[in-house]
Amino acid sequence: MEPKKYGWGGWKMPILHPSDPDYCEYGCPICVPARHGGKTAQVFQKIEMAVTFGVCPGGHARMKKYGVPPHVLAPAEGSDTPKA
Repeated sequence: MEPKKYGWGGWKMPILHPSDPDYCEYGCPICVPARHGGKTAQVFQKIEMAVTFGVCPGGHARMKKYGVPPHVLAPAEGSDTPKA
């Protein structure tokens, strides 16, 4: 599946669809680098999760679609376990 593209490198959120699971997966400027080990992004993600009481709308939709929280990599295609 081709990842969706979001304006301004992810800084322009999908205003009409704030609970887009693919925004959290491919476009969010906080979640994407945090999942890939960015220390600064991980700090900002922890702050974001504290402010939003656990998960933002995009992260909540991502949990429903992929079955993993925003700070965990999504499972590979055809796999039942998350990527390490």
